[in-house]
Amino acid sequence: MAVVNSYPVYRLFDFFMLTGTLGLGVCYAIARYLGHVGTFCDISSLVVQLPERIIFRMNFSLVGSLLAAMAFPIHNMLQKRVGGWAPTFAAIFQCLSGLGVILVGACGPSEIIEVHLLAAFLGFGGSAFAQIIYNFVFFSEDKQTQPDSAKRIFAVRSLLSVVFLICATCLGLCEAGILPEEPFGHIFEWSLWFNLLFWYFTFKYDLKDFYVGSLDDDAEAKSSTVVHMGVPLLSL
Repeated sequence: MAVVNSYPVYRLFDFFMLTGTLGLGVCYAIARYLGHVGTFCDISSLVVQLPERIIFRMNFSLVGSLLAAMAFPIHNMLQKRVGGWAPTFAAIFQCLSGLGVILVGACGPSEIIEVHLLAAFLGFGGSAFAQIIYNFVFFSEDKQTQPDSAKRIFAVRSLLSVVFLICATCLGLCEAGILPEEPFGHIFEWSLWFNLLFWYFTFKYDLKDFYVGSLDDDAEAKSSTVVHMGVPLLSL
């Protein structure tokens, strides 16, 4: 099979995480300009009123779709490199996170609050569990492929996971009324989002040589062209 085109997995993450963050910033800027939210607000407050909720829903759909779709090639790579059950569980949690992010945009808090809360739990919790598993899976693999930097990368990822857990705990305390909701509850929620996105930028250290690609089946090229999209993971 001939490679028609290929895309580095980590660059796809970098692009969508960056555009996702910028898109959220645009939503916030519009909402603040129109007086829809105060200086401190929940992320979900940006999916309540027009016009910012249009950008919010498109933005979260794109980010969530990438998270869910990229779980499969990453799983394939880790299953081949490391093996065991851990890559499968990480992929499942990553898929759930992607679906949760999509659903957060699809169902705002002013629509069905129970569905929105479930979506937020899947979005944040799915990525949190996936990243904790990835921390140890990649460390096991990095000790063999890049021993000089393995401990440093593991330390950075572990620090990000610890910060996430601290923010999640503090957010829970705010929701319970133990810590003041204003403005700390909003700050901790936004911190969770940025912390999770920043973790995915660390994929560049392990996935820089792996690509998702389009393949052309040369054997059938004369009669028809068969292009396999997305799933194959290529090492170039």
